Amino acid sequence: MTSAPPLAAPPRPDPASPTEGRFFRWVDALGAARRDGWIGGVCAGVAARWGVDPVIVRGLAVVATVIGLPAIVAYATAWAILPDTSGRSHAADLERGRFSYAQGAILAVAIIGVVQILGLLITLAGLATNSSAAAVTAVLGALALMGAVVVAAGVIALLVRAARRVPGAVEDERRWASAASETVPAASADGSDSGTGAGGAEGAPAPTPPPPPSNDADADELTAWRAQHSAWRERDRAWRREQGDADRAARTAAREERRAAAAAFAREAAERRRARRAAHPRTSIAFVAVTAGAAAIAGTIAGLATPGPLSVALGVFIAALVTALAMIVAGAIRRRSGFLAFATASLLMGGCVAVAVSVVEELHIGVYGISNVSSEAGAETYRQTFGELRVALVDASDAAPLTIEKGSGSTYVTVAPGVEVTLHASVGDDASLILSEGDEWTVLTDSPDARDLGADRTAVDTTIPSRGETTTRQSLTLDQESGYIEIRILDPKETDR
Repeated sequence: MTSAPPLAAPPRPDPASPTEGRFFRWVDALGAARRDGWIGGVCAGVAARWGVDPVIVRGLAVVATVIGLPAIVAYATAWAILPDTSGRSHAADLERGRFSYAQGAILAVAIIGVVQILGLLITLAGLATNSSAAAVTAVLGALALMGAVVVAAGVIALLVRAARRVPGAVEDERRWASAASETVPAASADGSDSGTGAGGAEGAPAPTPPPPPSNDADADELTAWRAQHSAWRERDRAWRREQGDADRAARTAAREERRAAAAAFAREAAERRRARRAAHPRTSIAFVAVTAGAAAIAGTIAGLATPGPLSVALGVFIAALVTALAMIVAGAIRRRSGFLAFATASLLMGGCVAVAVSVVEELHIGVYGISNVSSEAGAETYRQTFGELRVALVDASDAAPLTIEKGSGSTYVTVAPGVEVTLHASVGDDASLILSEGDEWTVLTDSPDARDLGADRTAVDTTIPSRGETTTRQSLTLDQESGYIEIRILDPKETDR
């Protein structure tokens, strides 16, 4: 029996040059490489980087996706920028002008993640209001959210499977398997070492079945044919076993090669991190503490100095500016400032969220209610883009003037007994301005107090007398583009209910 040649490592399948560019070198230095996994190998690579079970990372990703976090978008981003064990990344390939089906799959995954986030935002916007239209919006948003979560798994799986079937997606694995199969010995049918290896088993043609007997064959010829057919079946089963053994050996060799390549990549990344840390030491705790304190003080002063809806956002942005300047100083003295970079990014995101919240509050989309003694009274202007607004003008000594600017929707103003209203209205031609008292209705835009302003707008300046003795004089300035406006004078019996 001849000894089998030693198992040689399969050659690398023509890998691309390492990723170029400072950003991709920084990503390589993280030491997280995509590995064999379910979808893209991101969770498997992250788990290997931190030394945890991939099931834990996959479970966290699924939970984050279900509860509405942008996990799908983050996964698509990691799939694009993280390299594989050979140092190639899809983003780097795209930068070099190399296109693949996997890049289209990543784009589709990112789009699914964006749809999920939009569905969540629509749901939250609908739940924040209590009108019927908002309820429908909430339902549609919830359906979009659930649809994105349910469809995501199937679509991503199909895309990844399709990506693996195109040339170049798993061609490396096939080459590794082919190279390994040429060096793995396979057993012969009788259990002896054939010496041909898996490659020989794969190259050997399948046994040819014996030709069927003729129609006029006698009993002896039929018996001989059955014996030949039985022998052929035995040879065919042995050949199929050899083929299976060769395939398993090739897959095992390719898997071991990938593991070895992943370990080598991790060692190289760790060495690069050690070199980078030696060349750029970490900033001291004192420096970080002073920066954090200065950012907190500067942000607080900026927020207090500029009161208003954007005061919080301004304070957060000022704090981010302080941490960014500290990052520049740390870089000038050749110090690493990863925590400061994280703090700056977090503050910038917090500032953007604060601006978004302020803008949404300023738009007042949905159903709102105010009065001449609420916190909005006395403000410069109360704005509402569209929706329903209920305004209560109550008889109170601390009543303040109201100025309302509205795009479209319905506005209902109730005037309590004892309140005299000085109305300054400017409405578009698509808006109806009605004054109601009991069963009587008056179209104010058709009254003598109305005047044409041109540009499809009408102004109404009038005084609405109070029901009973006047104890409060209320100024109401209303500017609305379209919709329904009703000013209703309440009867004392209505206010007592």
